[in-house]
Amino acid sequence: MNFANTWYVIERNNHFETISHEALSLLEEGSYVMLQNFQTHHEAHAEHTRLVKLAIAETKAKLG
Repeated sequence: MNFANTWYVIERNNHFETISHEALSLLEEGSYVMLQNFQTHHEAHAEHTRLVKLAIAETKAKLG
């Protein structure tokens, strides 16, 4: 795998983030949870979007 072009979806501070391998390597160990890695930014962003929509739907269901 070419880590220079790898993107990750992580959860940090109760928020989802799409982050590059380079940026991820600068984060403090234990300050995030890696959910999945992807070969392209587009794929990572699509998963990030899906997770946010799912969280919104779950919150609406709890409120309804």
